[in-house]
Amino acid sequence: ATPDRTTIKALEVVFDRLFQRIYAGVEWERADIDRLRAAAKQGTLVLLPSHKSHVDYLILSYVFNQQNLPLPLIAAGDNLDFFPVGSVFRRGGAFFIRRSFRGDRLYAAVVDAYVRRLLRDGYPIELFLEGGRSRTGKLLPPKFGLLNMIVDAALAVPERPTLFVPVSIGYERVIEARSYEHELQGGEKAKEDAAGLFASRDVLRHRYGRISMQVGPVLTLDEIRSEIGVSPEQALSPAKRRALVTRLGNRVMDEINRVTALTPGGLTALALLSQRH
Repeated sequence: ATPDRTTIKALEVVFDRLFQRIYAGVEWERADIDRLRAAAKQGTLVLLPSHKSHVDYLILSYVFNQQNLPLPLIAAGDNLDFFPVGSVFRRGGAFFIRRSFRGDRLYAAVVDAYVRRLLRDGYPIELFLEGGRSRTGKLLPPKFGLLNMIVDAALAVPERPTLFVPVSIGYERVIEARSYEHELQGGEKAKEDAAGLFASRDVLRHRYGRISMQVGPVLTLDEIRSEIGVSPEQALSPAKRRALVTRLGNRVMDEINRVTALTPGGLTALALLSQRH
């Protein structure tokens, strides 16, 4: 990531116009923003949003920018690192990583060192625990690879608290609805590229309702340690460290589910299901 203020200001203008054109607004609670502001003063934020759409990459930065909160650096899949958006997103705060590090210990070591440096320097980090977008709206099981690295990095700098923040991002309609339907019926996932980007201009002809953002309770490693029966002063065995990461990941997903708002689209789906049964 190479955050650039000029690029961020330009993106602010673009996304203001985009969101006003295709959405009816972004809803959030003032109390959630106040809690995030207070937490950012206490330590380093690790933001863990749900993942239903590519728009997820924009929402937290959009709201944080509006509310004068420090913009997060966003861990994005390297499938989005294509011309021309890859370099723009980097200057907006994204860094791209592979979906899997398996079989490449050097790559894993480099990512680990990078994440440690970000946490040590106090940068907020945003990552998507589900690994990929949910095609059904239901949360996917958490992936623990990058979370493992962040927990290790947080344990290495106990003097600076690392605060884990579950965030639910919901939509009345997702812009990828047609492609998700195609994939759920057995079709292949379209590769992200420049051609697909320009084809997506059709999105601008439609309205997609409201976006809602809800923030769950801020979680600390000491709190999760207590849940698995390990005191803050006690050394973690490899098994306990794995249990810590697993409990943290599952707790985050539980909290996202708990705070998620029910949208009109969700109510309609429930009504249709009840009619069928």
